[in-house]
Amino acid sequence: MSMEKGMTYFQTKSTLKKEFPFKIFRYSSLTLKQPLHIHEYTQIAYVLRGLCNHQLRGKSLNVSRGDMFIITPGVEHSLSAIQDHEFEVVLIDFLPYLVTEQLRPFSDTLHPLLQNADELSEPSSLPQPWLHIAKSKQLLVEQLLQDIQDEFEHREAGYEYAICTSLVKLLIIMDREYRSARRKQRVQSTTTSQHPIEEVKRYIHDNYSQDIPLEQGAFLANMAPAYFSTVFKKETGQNFVDYVNEVRIERAMELIQRNMHTITQIGFQVGFHHLSHFIRTFKKRTGITPTEYKKTFGKTT
Repeated sequence: MSMEKGMTYFQTKSTLKKEFPFKIFRYSSLTLKQPLHIHEYTQIAYVLRGLCNHQLRGKSLNVSRGDMFIITPGVEHSLSAIQDHEFEVVLIDFLPYLVTEQLRPFSDTLHPLLQNADELSEPSSLPQPWLHIAKSKQLLVEQLLQDIQDEFEHREAGYEYAICTSLVKLLIIMDREYRSARRKQRVQSTTTSQHPIEEVKRYIHDNYSQDIPLEQGAFLANMAPAYFSTVFKKETGQNFVDYVNEVRIERAMELIQRNMHTITQIGFQVGFHHLSHFIRTFKKRTGITPTEYKKTFGKTT
């Protein structure tokens, strides 16, 4: 580690072993507050649980489970805990040459993210480094990360090959997510009725059980938070928080009708941290309390 132009600079020689420049580790500290820093190597970050803050390329984003980043060499970023919020993040540090040959078919999407930012003619044109992994693929990603960590810790014969194979699989999943996002952007650009707000709405429906701050919606829509708030209300007729809560309450109503969980359990399942907040929001949306709704609409055994 050294200092470059006032910025903390993590160098390969002090962080990664020469014979196999790769490392995987986890952060879960409630007091974590990294300074802005840059790496000489590539880093992948994946949020396993909870909520934390990630600053990257001048943007500040509260991130939760399923959020994934590729931090390009030479690009400043930092991770920090958010007060009273637990979290766990998996970090992978590696030199790109470990997987360059296997990833040649994906040069248009992944290759720019595996280069040093200083080597690019237009650093500002770097692809979006952030992805949200859909719920349907989160378990696959998390299993790959666990497989990589097990190989790295046990270091049995051939562990380097096993790690590189799983790392390539992980990067291919990311490549496909990037391509999917590009396809959606092309459709949106050719269909005037579509709007980035639709992508934010989809994200809310997929992740209502997580904390979803307005800043995260703004990041997804690539808008400043204040402007995003205005556009979101214009497009949906509701402010951002009310829309998120409406999605949660609609899901809660479905769960209550099934009569398989307690009211408290359902409140936490749909994203409320306090029972009183859940009851108050539910009554505001439906006109009755969750208990009253259960008596009327819950299945009887």
